[in-house]
Amino acid sequence: MTRLAGQHALVIGRDPGGDAAVALLRSRGASVVHTTASTLTSALDPRPDFAVVSAPAAGHPQLAELAARDIPLLSERELAFRESLCLHVAVAGASGKTTTAQLIAHILRGAGRRVAIADGTEHPASSFAETSRDLDFLIHRIEDRELEYLHFFRPVVGVLLNGPADHPGSEGTWDDYLRRLARLFARQQPFDWAIVQSDTLAHLQALDAPPPSKVVTFSAFSRTAELGLDRSLLVSRWEGWTGPLWDMQRGHLHGPHFAEDALAALAVSRVLRLSLDDMTHALESFVPPAGAFETLGEAGGIRFIDDSRSQNLDALAKSLLALAPSPPENPTVWLIAGGDISGRQFYDLGPTLASRVRHAFVYGEAGPAMRTAWSLFTPCTPAASLLDAAQCAAMQAQPGDTILFSPACPASGNTASGPSAGSVFRAVFQARSAPASAHADTGSGPGSPGTGPRAHPDPAVATEPRQNLFPAGGQAAAKP
Repeated sequence: MTRLAGQHALVIGRDPGGDAAVALLRSRGASVVHTTASTLTSALDPRPDFAVVSAPAAGHPQLAELAARDIPLLSERELAFRESLCLHVAVAGASGKTTTAQLIAHILRGAGRRVAIADGTEHPASSFAETSRDLDFLIHRIEDRELEYLHFFRPVVGVLLNGPADHPGSEGTWDDYLRRLARLFARQQPFDWAIVQSDTLAHLQALDAPPPSKVVTFSAFSRTAELGLDRSLLVSRWEGWTGPLWDMQRGHLHGPHFAEDALAALAVSRVLRLSLDDMTHALESFVPPAGAFETLGEAGGIRFIDDSRSQNLDALAKSLLALAPSPPENPTVWLIAGGDISGRQFYDLGPTLASRVRHAFVYGEAGPAMRTAWSLFTPCTPAASLLDAAQCAAMQAQPGDTILFSPACPASGNTASGPSAGSVFRAVFQARSAPASAHADTGSGPGSPGTGPRAHPDPAVATEPRQNLFPAGGQAAAKP
């Protein structure tokens, strides 16, 4: 713990993380000014001894003002680490962090360990500092923008899932982004552990930034990684722990993206000395979070899959591989994607789409770039919004087809993202799967393909009339 009594602290971010940091600092006797990144300059008089930034505020350009004035800046997570009395496990990477953190916690709890997850948003790390002596492990789900403000943070086990080439981070080059990810391991000691996806480890080694701790690799594709995937079987080539581990057909996790999440969780469990029986029993009962390649159900014989947590091309590619490991003779996937265009390399995904996607509907700022790149490989139609794209796909798909909502990139401020986007897609599914009598109230036909409002005569613009999917106030239907 650090000496905070009598210190003058500035906390940046009016969100759960900022609120938790304020409460922790005041409980330690510090005086606190609480502000937002956009109003930072007005809060620097008198000069604070240090500043704490919440996860959502990390990376804001106004934070450069602190560096210009030589004011020490640390993340809310760093503050919590310094004030905690338990061991820490950290998960970072471009995608899969939420599922992997929940998997690790689920396995550890099943084995009788006391754990909590600090996600940086709804459950910030500082909210666990006071009760950390009652925990065995605090599991951190870390965004790359936070890593810049971690100085002494040291997880006994750090997990780095991936760093796909389409995700350069908030700013800088691809190499800059990888070096930022490497900060996860910067304070580790030789007796700590780094669990790293094998391709990502190769990139870190090429940058001369390998973890200083003991390393275990995993991959759903590489035959040289210590933990891997053979059809549906998770296998280990790790010296002293070789052989089959678990068959994914026995649980709710399917496809290479969930395979890598499970492999990382198994590696963490192994270094924390859990038994394989404890691990596999927990894996079989684990259900992925909403919006993580979640099958909503069928409507009119059409399967709807909400993959709204997938926000980069690597995640989309793995979702398509999960639906069709081998290219089918006739593609049956109707893809809905869109969001922010920054830093994306859409063309690279073309060959995967060509053999698996029957038609793509794209929306948002990324829509035009997606259409330009993907139209070379599969029919691609722009839509005015996610709602329009989902309705178009639902009207044109046929029984036996699958509608996959996988954004492939994060959203801009004007485009729905994550859970909010998932609720829009879910509402379309609910409207299509509702009994015929329910459709009579909205003026639309039964939830079978081809019976909804007629499409716009120009197929290049998907803007058919909207159904009354939402209650008054325009909010999407809640998750059932």
